[in-house]
Amino acid sequence: MFYIHGGEFIHGAGNLFPGHILAAFYNVIVVTINYRLGALGFLSTGDENSPGNYGILDQAMALQWVYDNIHPFDGDRDSITLFGPGAGAASAGLLMVAPRTRHMVSKVIAQSGSPLADWALIIDKYRAQNTSRVYAELLGCSIESSWKLVQCLKDGRSFFDLGNSELQPHIGMFPWAPVLDGNFTVPRDNWYDDWRASDWHFFTETPEMSIKAGKYRHNIAYMAGVTTQESAFMILNNETLKRRQYKIDTETFDEKIWELVSKYNYTLNPYGVYEAIKYMYTYWPDPRNITLIRDQYINLLSDFNYVAPFDKMAKLLVDRQVPVYLYVLNTSIEALDLPHWRRVPHDTEYLWLTGAPFMDIEFFPEKWQINREMWTDNDRNMSHFFMKAYSNFATYGNPTPSQIRGLHFEMAKPGYLKYLNINTTFNSSILCNYRQTESAFWYQYLPTVIGRLVPTYPPVTEYWWEPKQPLQIAFWSMSTACLLLIVFSVVCCMLWRNAER
Repeated sequence: MFYIHGGEFIHGAGNLFPGHILAAFYNVIVVTINYRLGALGFLSTGDENSPGNYGILDQAMALQWVYDNIHPFDGDRDSITLFGPGAGAASAGLLMVAPRTRHMVSKVIAQSGSPLADWALIIDKYRAQNTSRVYAELLGCSIESSWKLVQCLKDGRSFFDLGNSELQPHIGMFPWAPVLDGNFTVPRDNWYDDWRASDWHFFTETPEMSIKAGKYRHNIAYMAGVTTQESAFMILNNETLKRRQYKIDTETFDEKIWELVSKYNYTLNPYGVYEAIKYMYTYWPDPRNITLIRDQYINLLSDFNYVAPFDKMAKLLVDRQVPVYLYVLNTSIEALDLPHWRRVPHDTEYLWLTGAPFMDIEFFPEKWQINREMWTDNDRNMSHFFMKAYSNFATYGNPTPSQIRGLHFEMAKPGYLKYLNINTTFNSSILCNYRQTESAFWYQYLPTVIGRLVPTYPPVTEYWWEPKQPLQIAFWSMSTACLLLIVFSVVCCMLWRNAER
């Protein structure tokens, strides 16, 4: 079981997931990794000066090492399951279809993340370039050319500066992510450690195109889940809302909808998009209730970032007869006693999957203020359920070949996306077609409202010319010198002839 940590491709670490209880109790081998994050992992200028995707290349190389070397650890290279939350789930889906890694991935467990989410893969080259320029300007670097930009960041800025500069992107929810690099100009052969130019192209097409073409391992199995309050953490981390005690009135709700619309400047019809979103997520029985407005805003962000991509990914795979198992988490970690509006946030499964209710407190940061007396029977039951279901799926391709504390999964079918609605271990049930209207709104209806135009990005998007190669510089220098010499010779000849006359 190959764990890829989450963190929006900005923060996180493999050692935050202690996998020893999962490994010891459930007879699996747990591998955790680190990969480069933020600008160090994903800054892309769209050309050979910084193609990007360094973080996903780190993941791919770690996966290759496990594939080549797991046998001496009693592992099976033909049964590698990728799992993780958020960016880790998106990465798992990307590695599942990427040309150089797809043969190594036999199963994927995607916790609250999908490779089809807008934030999971930057498809627009100019969006990636713009984010890099904004980042460089933030650090006081020239954006005259991509070469100068990269040289400034490499030679003139410390590792601390590069890793700790907070950036709010002009476009998109999060600043950094893997990029679709199929049309990038990339370093020449042997530019880096015997790599060939083709080695830099990690993605040749979008994940959706790859799935539709069947470009994944033939016996792949997929498991995925979301929580009912995925984006509550975005509310919690919003400084503006924090100053308002996380209260959202109708005016603030309008502001936040416009903020979302402005993050995507592809649209010919921004007001139409605003009106459509507002209509969809206004609680019409009581539209001025600030508690319900906050709940609806969480639903809005959750559907856009997590639920709709989760639904679309499941349907693509189910339509191609891939075994798919789904769950929706609707119960909280009772030990944490979180406020009602964020009781089931993003990556709720984390503490249960690590076996935290059975673990010494030394494995967790002091600021979490966890002690063993906090855990309830339901927390311990849920921890056992998740560790057993995940390890079963990694072993058998089915999370519940037999029931776990009375719970079982059923495989999703076309038109009938069954999912396990997890409340507690004694009152969960199989339901189907989770939030279909909301998912269809984002992927079916809204694109008809938006309209399309070529996006414009600040600060500028004109073609970057950069002195990339010494041979290029020498060639053009010599060409210019020869041209000047010819002009000088012609002028001298004309002057000499005039003097003879």
